[in-house]
Amino acid sequence: MGRRTWDQVISGAAVLLAVALVVLGVAAIYGGNFGQENVQQRLEPQNITFPPAEAMTEEELAEVGEFAGQKVVNGEQAEAFSRYIGLHLEEVNDGATYSETSAAAREEGLDPDTAAELSAKAETLFKGEALRSILLNAYGWWTVASLAEWVGWGMVAAGIALALLAILGFRHATKAPEPAGVGRGVNGRVEEPAVRA
Repeated sequence: MGRRTWDQVISGAAVLLAVALVVLGVAAIYGGNFGQENVQQRLEPQNITFPPAEAMTEEELAEVGEFAGQKVVNGEQAEAFSRYIGLHLEEVNDGATYSETSAAAREEGLDPDTAAELSAKAETLFKGEALRSILLNAYGWWTVASLAEWVGWGMVAAGIALALLAILGFRHATKAPEPAGVGRGVNGRVEEPAVRA
């Protein structure tokens, strides 16, 4: 197989791969946009808003100060608000989790007032940890959607670059020399040399 044929075969394969990359890239971009819009549509109606900077403690400002006063509408804000909730949950029962506090409230022989206090703390911790989980889930899907979008743009760019290389390959094929002993006939058809007896 001559150089010209190889150039045409490789360039043809590059065109097919370029089309596949562009199609998959566009699909990934669409999926990424869909995922981000979906997360945003779920978060906006919740009306979760960071307190203004002047209402935050120094620790809260250090943790989530960049989002002060903002409404939670995207994954980064959801993750930050989950950290904000986490700061407050640490104060409920000296850093104990819902599971630990609930277990402590059910211990046998516990004073009824202490048990009731621990149960109330366990309920607060449960609600806070559930909200944190929901917000972190939104953050996770936002991250996946964002990655899909960036990968999609990369695939489209790679597909376009590969298509340009394929065009150059086809152009090079027209300039490549014919294999030795092969010529063009009167009608422009390739003619193999006659075999001598």
